[in-house]
Amino acid sequence: MTSKAIIIFPYLGYENNEGCEYFFWWTVDKCKQLDEKPIIVMSRETVLNNNANSFLMDERYETLEVIQTWSVDTCQTWLAGWGHVLDHYPEADRIIQTPGDIDYIQEENDFYENLEDFIETTEADIAIGDFKTGDQYSAKGLVDTYGTYSLLANWFPEISKSIRSLPLNRARSEFLNIKISVLRDLLINHRKFAYEQTLNFLIKSWDYSESRWKYPISVFPLGTLSDNKSFRKYRASIDQIERIERMLSLLWREIKEPKKVKGISEKAFEEQYKEFSDEYDKLFTKSNGIMETARTTLRALLGV
Repeated sequence: MTSKAIIIFPYLGYENNEGCEYFFWWTVDKCKQLDEKPIIVMSRETVLNNNANSFLMDERYETLEVIQTWSVDTCQTWLAGWGHVLDHYPEADRIIQTPGDIDYIQEENDFYENLEDFIETTEADIAIGDFKTGDQYSAKGLVDTYGTYSLLANWFPEISKSIRSLPLNRARSEFLNIKISVLRDLLINHRKFAYEQTLNFLIKSWDYSESRWKYPISVFPLGTLSDNKSFRKYRASIDQIERIERMLSLLWREIKEPKKVKGISEKAFEEQYKEFSDEYDKLFTKSNGIMETARTTLRALLGV
């Protein structure tokens, strides 16, 4: 079993964050136990803004495969890393992806030990590293509670119920260990997004005719992370929730749109399309209500 590890370099670097730097190099060392030369994907903006100087000058830099790429956000760097592996490592069986910017691990839990087990797993087709936040009113928690879960329940109730029964707290987790044959199918045969990759994969991994997962999915509880709940997180949280809604509504239209099959009359197909349009309008109205509630709630809980 051959695994390739992808570590996403912190967008703002780690030069002024000792905790982030420790986590980054700890992750590199653990991934090297499976992959002699892990791939580091970093934004060109990070380099041009001089936020990676110490990394670029580190003697350990030469032991890594570094990809610098232009991207609209961190999630798009994931896509760059996946594409690089698919194009250059046809012999690989799995991809392990981890963020490199964690700096708020609570010391009392076994996060590092759990993460090591997650990195080494080869059992499920899709393994997701799950975590909790220490504060239910943290920015990450608020985005998921008032955005991800509520919107997913509106657009894809069956999937929402199945995700919670896995059980999975973070359907948008940055920790992903996936079989390459599955990744190839999800990237090549389905619509790609530059954001919310894990949530998109879960939706595309659902068999809508059989009401079950197409691929075996496992969840690895990693532990608890702290998170900033500052009012300054309001705009970023709203940005994420709106992005999630945009992806979910687009996927719903793509998946639910009637397909004209041989033998169906034009009138019957027109009726199907009307029902589809009516259902979309109803869900879209509910979605707008969810978004309005999310904005109001986040303002109150983040103290804006």
